[in-house]
Amino acid sequence: MLQFIWVLFYLFRNNGELMDNNNELRQISIEGAPKIGEGAHGEVYRLDDETIVKVYRPFVSMEDIEREKQLSKWAFVKGVPTAISFHIVRVGERYGIVYELLNARSASEYVRESEENLEDFVRKSVELMDQIHSIEVMPGELKDMKVMMFDWITKCREYMSSDTCDRLVELVEEVPDSHTLLHADFHLKNIMVTGNELMLIDMDTLCVGDPIFELATIHNSYREFPSIALEAAAFLGIDVDTAYRIWDRTLELYGGDDDTALLAKIFGCVRIIDFMDRHKDAAESSMCIAACVRDIEEALPLAARR
Repeated sequence: MLQFIWVLFYLFRNNGELMDNNNELRQISIEGAPKIGEGAHGEVYRLDDETIVKVYRPFVSMEDIEREKQLSKWAFVKGVPTAISFHIVRVGERYGIVYELLNARSASEYVRESEENLEDFVRKSVELMDQIHSIEVMPGELKDMKVMMFDWITKCREYMSSDTCDRLVELVEEVPDSHTLLHADFHLKNIMVTGNELMLIDMDTLCVGDPIFELATIHNSYREFPSIALEAAAFLGIDVDTAYRIWDRTLELYGGDDDTALLAKIFGCVRIIDFMDRHKDAAESSMCIAACVRDIEEALPLAARR
């Protein structure tokens, strides 16, 4: 009943806001506000005990910001534990979205406090992942990661042999079709701690697919990127050893085995190659692509024996 009441409240507020879309955006300040999260597209600040704001980087378009706001609404109504999005604002020369999130704190800060918190976080994050993966999505509502994987493998052909890429296609074809909801960017920076619960932010990556693709993105965050550069773990607010431990424990609690870990590594590397191919001007692009090509070529013979 409480969830139903919140849905009605959310829709009411959102509809009221849509009537004012033509009004000038409200200007807010984040001076003195603690930063509690950060991702590729923006930073998250706590404004007060009840609200946070995600401030987007200058390259993010208003169209993409509007899309994420709508996806946040969609996810909340579907039952995803996420923040309620209120309105788009201006933050200096940038744009942001204000969300309600009571007593929000950084998950990385929570994990750093104690061994008990680390274990508690991983256990609750796996429970949260299970909850998300229990949500079925109507065909066509969201992008399908299996379809995206085929597109990403096309990019890989610039860096790997045709035989290697053909085998990647075969592996993806073996993954069952699924309309299971995936967050697809499930890591410390996109998870907030509120009281005893975890809440997800950053809904712009929502898609559907088999959970192995979710595990692939998690492997990237906690294992692949930190193995390439120490800064990747520092970005999450933890050290490399802690990142590895989170991945290993996540896989264990989720019920994954060696085959699961192998596929997560391979599919995760494919995604990184596509991402870095689209950002070739980045200084670390060539290094990341080379590392992922190496890891795929080492892992594929093992996958071939499945």
